[in-house]
Amino acid sequence: MAEKTQRLEIVTPEKKVFSGDVRFVVVPGVEGELGFLPDHAPLVSALKNGKVRVQQEGRQLKFNVAGGFVEVRNSRVMVLADSAEPVE
Repeated sequence: MAEKTQRLEIVTPEKKVFSGDVRFVVVPGVEGELGFLPDHAPLVSALKNGKVRVQQEGRQLKFNVAGGFVEVRNSRVMVLADSAEPVE
């Protein structure tokens, strides 16, 4: 059986930084890290500066984000960041 996934979008005012199906996402919430698996309960939270960590098809991806918000709904995680860049 295939692993369940959720859609992740990381967007800034200038561009879409990432869009894809992922297994797990961790974001830097203002009150601490928040982790999301598929079918997570709906949530909206402010973000602080930090790293978004992503598990996708057995690999780890990281993105630096500077502020913004995260919205989780219907197995979709939308990160609306002031700025975001992939970590090499």
